[in-house]
Amino acid sequence: MESIENFLKSNPHLFGIFFVLMGVAGLLAAIYDWDWLFKKDVSSSTYSLKKIDGWINFFGRKAARVFVGISSVTVIMAGIVWFWIYAFYYKN
Repeated sequence: MESIENFLKSNPHLFGIFFVLMGVAGLLAAIYDWDWLFKKDVSSSTYSLKKIDGWINFFGRKAARVFVGISSVTVIMAGIVWFWIYAFYYKN
């Protein structure tokens, strides 16, 4: 565990790649309407907007997919900026 921590401290630009990968996964889930994220059998009593199920119940499945897609693009852009800053401008 300590070796992983030291590796990430010495290579902080890898967090940017992680953000990009998570954003791509969310964007693909929104585009292809994957059931593991957007469940079809959502309980109608769930209206907590802290979960995707609440977004689906409150706004509908299509609106939840659009929201996740926009959020994923934002995460991808943040990951690219993070990678760019730490890979090219931040020197120890």
